[in-house]
Amino acid sequence: MKFYPQWDDKCSEILRARAGAETNRQIVDAIEAQTGKRFTIFTVSRRRARLGLASKSRNEWSAAITRWRMVRAPRD
Repeated sequence: MKFYPQWDDKCSEILRARAGAETNRQIVDAIEAQTGKRFTIFTVSRRRARLGLASKSRNEWSAAITRWRMVRAPRD
């Protein structure tokens, strides 16, 4: 197992196939099982973003809460 392997088309195929149903940790494990290459969760997250694939566990409501807090915050 190489620690800094090269990302290839097989890794991208695995990511595309599993992006809608699995977390980055699960995708890292699947890539390692199928290719023998080990990537960090951060690497898979960046590749997912570059490919425009949505995350399974995306937190859709925190941005709205942050905006609400900013509106409610006292102005200087």
